[in-house]
Amino acid sequence: MTNLTNTWLDDNWEEIKCLSFGTADALFSTYMAVTSYEPGGVVWWKYGYDAISSVAQLFSCAPPPITAFETAFDGDSLRCQCAEVGGQLFIEYLDSTGTKVEQSESELVEAKEIKTATQSGGVATCTWESVEGLTITNSFTLSGGTQPVWYIVPTLNTACCLGAPVIPSVQPQPPPHIIPGTCTGTYQQTATLIDATIDRFGLLQNFWYVQLPNSTCTNWLSQFYYWETITGPVRYFDQTSFEGMRASPPYAPPHPHAAEPTVDQSKNNPGLSAVTYTVDVGCTYNPATGDFDKKFTYDVEPTGQGILGLARRMDALAWMINNAQLIPYTECNKCAPVLEGDWVTVRFESQENSPQGTRPLRKLFRYRSQSALDLGQKAAYWENFTWNAGAVCVQHKGAWWGTPQCWASNADEGKRVIRFAGLEAGIDPDQLGEWVISGSTDPRYGQPGTMKVATVQGLEWVTSRQGPSGLPLLTVDP
Repeated sequence: MTNLTNTWLDDNWEEIKCLSFGTADALFSTYMAVTSYEPGGVVWWKYGYDAISSVAQLFSCAPPPITAFETAFDGDSLRCQCAEVGGQLFIEYLDSTGTKVEQSESELVEAKEIKTATQSGGVATCTWESVEGLTITNSFTLSGGTQPVWYIVPTLNTACCLGAPVIPSVQPQPPPHIIPGTCTGTYQQTATLIDATIDRFGLLQNFWYVQLPNSTCTNWLSQFYYWETITGPVRYFDQTSFEGMRASPPYAPPHPHAAEPTVDQSKNNPGLSAVTYTVDVGCTYNPATGDFDKKFTYDVEPTGQGILGLARRMDALAWMINNAQLIPYTECNKCAPVLEGDWVTVRFESQENSPQGTRPLRKLFRYRSQSALDLGQKAAYWENFTWNAGAVCVQHKGAWWGTPQCWASNADEGKRVIRFAGLEAGIDPDQLGEWVISGSTDPRYGQPGTMKVATVQGLEWVTSRQGPSGLPLLTVDP
């Protein structure tokens, strides 16, 4: 049984690894990994995205799009355990259908710090301290929901408390992957993503549960777990059940909670196969072929010496990083526009609740402007503008005002939003730069809604930032 399982794992683990770069798997991996890895900083998910992208290069697989991470984890939005000045308390969870739900549990600038958060019998409880120093307890019935997360969104232009952890946005566990085989129906070869961590090399490694059917496809032949590592999969002894998402079996290397004696030491795979790393030259993208006309490649030979193979791959990564940094100067110097003007950020909110939740949709729209309008005039410019959100992603790139984008009901609607911004910014997007139209098959992205500028304390949520290190400014009450 063990030899058969090990042979199957040898033949399939790299394919399973590439499956983990799908959007749903990558978002779940990043969410789980942050609980065992605390990089600090506001945009914590970028550490997870970098860790996933590094592994994708090692396996010559395509990493997930960064826009999916920005959408799922609310871009640069702050989610705190402790607010520097004060903020609004929220609970986020997955309902019985696996849909993410967010619910406000306090006034706008009332919550200061979360003290404890527990769950028992379908009720999530949070004890928190208000800005006045009062201790308050909120209880929330999940009604079949799971994975409750409590967090505070700090008030505008303030931050989390120094050293306070940033709370990740909950992500649903993706469904099992079916690995093609001879069986169909109930008993098939499946790999289910259970957990993830970022190892000491800065690479994201996943924890999998595998089920293999018997030869007659009438029952399970083998059920086991394994961690990915830089030297190959580390397998656990067969088990018949898995009680709790993160309860059993104990973690394996490289997880910091690893319990070495439980690892099946008969699984030893120090060898590494040959691989070719590729750096695409971004400005040579050819829409006709759907690929890049110019690429740089680096070949790494196979080796049976794990440490030497790892060293060769690290050399390749260093080469790729260096070449990727030089591409804008050596290959794309005519393609990269110089950014000009000041950043303008407009926060939109739908006029109705999200189709998959009980709160309005929220969208951020950013661009650079060279207009002579002050911030109050910019806010007035956007005040009554509305547009229809949807499943089509419209971008404008190759010009001095950045890469503005919006998810709209169709391409023409997205272009209308960006053209409206261009009138304020001082640019005609039809004459300078180019349009990029894309979308997503994931129903969680591109939800419909009638969008209008959000307000905070009676003011339009339009901010401007002078320079890369300037503070975001909100228009003042007239």
